[in-house]
Amino acid sequence: MPEANSNGQRSPRILVAGSSAELREGLRNVLREHPSHPEVFEAADSDSTLAIAQEQRPDVILVDVGLGPVDGFETVRNLIASVPGTSVLLLANRLEHEDFRRALQVGARDMLQVPVTREDLFASIDAALAVSLGKRTALEGYNAAEAEPQRAMGLAVFSTKGGTGKTFIATNVAAGLAQAGKRVALLDFDLQFGDAAIALGLVPERTIYDLVQTYTELDEQLVKEFMLPHVSGLQLLPAPLFPDQAEEITPGDIKRVLEAVGGAFDYVVIDSPPFFEERILIALEWADTVIHIGSMDLPSIKNMKVSFGAMDAIGHPREKIRLVMNRADSRVGLEIADCEKHLGMTVQHSIPSSIEVPRALNSGEVVLLSRPGSRVARELAGIISVFEQVEANGKRRGLSRLRRS
Repeated sequence: MPEANSNGQRSPRILVAGSSAELREGLRNVLREHPSHPEVFEAADSDSTLAIAQEQRPDVILVDVGLGPVDGFETVRNLIASVPGTSVLLLANRLEHEDFRRALQVGARDMLQVPVTREDLFASIDAALAVSLGKRTALEGYNAAEAEPQRAMGLAVFSTKGGTGKTFIATNVAAGLAQAGKRVALLDFDLQFGDAAIALGLVPERTIYDLVQTYTELDEQLVKEFMLPHVSGLQLLPAPLFPDQAEEITPGDIKRVLEAVGGAFDYVVIDSPPFFEERILIALEWADTVIHIGSMDLPSIKNMKVSFGAMDAIGHPREKIRLVMNRADSRVGLEIADCEKHLGMTVQHSIPSSIEVPRALNSGEVVLLSRPGSRVARELAGIISVFEQVEANGKRRGLSRLRRS
């Protein structure tokens, strides 16, 4: 029977895989000092590593890159594919930048240079144990549940015309939901010119570009490490810092990010670019609701009508669109009724013009939080209440309904 730790829980299992007996023995001796008192297994080649891992289901596996007959990198890839819920650390005598990148691409959680200090080893193992615990808790929850597990409600904020207030709506809706105690992710998918971070007064150092270029296997814990916390409680995944980086982000990357965050939040709000392209079409299809933003001018109305026709053509149901007119009280000779007649759709929400909006954007504030009594804030609160009511009625989709176009 596995030894229990001081909390009465099963001690973690750690597998040490290396062709060198000296390396295995040294690691085993150090691991005896770990506070969790792990149960340690050893493997001397790639075949036995895979066999022991499948039998014992270790929480963490330490793999030497010099393992054979299959090298350490490919062994990691095989372990990730066949032993769900485990985390793998790679060990090497010399660390080259390209090796580190390759390690992350095959799914390793970290790469350490040997000899490794006790402190560095324990820090990496502790981080890996936390990730493994999260993965296994999720797996056990999925297996135990009689019904499909719920995923986040997806809200995509979209417009086919720039300057309609898309980012303003996205940041305020996300912040308002978070302030209400919901777990909210805001994904800036305006990959070339996204400025959700600026609108929230945040300064990103890492973005979605760094995430998908560095890792091929994504999980919710990993994505959260690249997110910025906002005072409201929302977590932001920023857009790339440079426009040319957008071209390196593939439709497959967008799918992987959405799948990774879908089970970790109550709401996922997506700020979109002002045009149709394959990556944003994936996000629009994934979302439960498309908050379509327009403004009270003929070019915007024309673009919205074209947009609805395009969405009809690719099978997006109209009932999933919520139509929001921004600056709806502008005196430009158009009324809401005129817009509805021209579009053949009902305007569900109207946001009035206010000097508070550009002031808030320029200062990195959220109107819903900084000016809660304003007319703009009241209308935004009305949008948020609709989604809270949908959630209360239990209409969120299960994880298995993530679409794979």
